[in-house]
Formats: sequence, structure tokens, C-alpha cells
Amino acid sequence: MSMGIALVLLLGGCFAAADRPSGAVEALRSEVEFVEDAGLEGSVSIDSLAWWPFLPEPGFGETAESEGTFAAVFRNVGQAAVWVRYDLRFFDQEEFLIDAFIPLGQPVVLNAGQTRRVEGDFQIRTDDPRDFGRLALMRLVARIRHPEE
Repeated sequence: MSMGIALVLLLGGCFAAADRPSGAVEALRSEVEFVEDAGLEGSVSIDSLAWWPFLPEPGFGETAESEGTFAAVFRNVGQAAVWVRYDLRFFDQEEFLIDAFIPLGQPVVLNAGQTRRVEGDFQIRTDDPRDFGRLALMRLVARIRHPEE
């Protein structure tokens, strides 16, 4: 019984992430930034955005890698069809960029009033494996454009 309690305390301590002097754990956050062509301002919204990083894998060489998944729901609230190209940018608690990732399957084509869910895997690479412990924010940067003719 005491061995089980010791194991629970050990495992709990391994996964506790105290990143503030108070010992508070910071939740992962997400943000959206839009870069729009003239005339398309406010034409696309994000109904939901979520991301789930996985534990980093031990790597070889100087670069550490971690993977995860994301999902977002784009909504065209405008009157014209648009193309959306986006990338995912990962930041630490002080909002220093750790890495950026461009998902496959782009552009996302949205007709007027259309909603589309996108999801997939991402990969984060860094020279400092401690960055994974400081990971705090994923910013989806969406470029809204007129469709190419």
C-alpha cells in the first residue's frame, strides 16, 4: 500500500509543471490572427480552435522534436468565396517564438456562408528541449485572400 502511494506521488511530481514563482500551472492557450486582403476584412471567423501537444520524444543530434494534433473550424461570414492559408506558431510563456508549422491541405476554400473543419498533426522543433516545458501558446495565423482565377 505504501509503495503504491509513493509511486503516485513520484508520478504526480514528474508531471507537475510549476512555471511561476507561486507554483501555479499555466494552461495552454490559443489565439487567432487574421491577415486579410482588401475588401475581405472580417469575412472569416474561427468557431473553435484546439491543440494537443504530445510529450517530446528523445532525439538524436542537436534538434529536439515534439508532435501534436490540432483542430479548427473556419466560417466564411462574408458574401464572397475566399481562400484561407494558415500556419501554426508556438510560443513560450513570454511569447517568444519556439517554432512555426505549416499544415498540409491548403488553401482552405470557403464559399459564402460555408463552414469547414480542418484538423491534423503538427511538429515542433527546437534546439533547446526545455522549450517544451515552457510551451504556452499556439497562434493560428490565417491569411484571407480572394480566390485565384
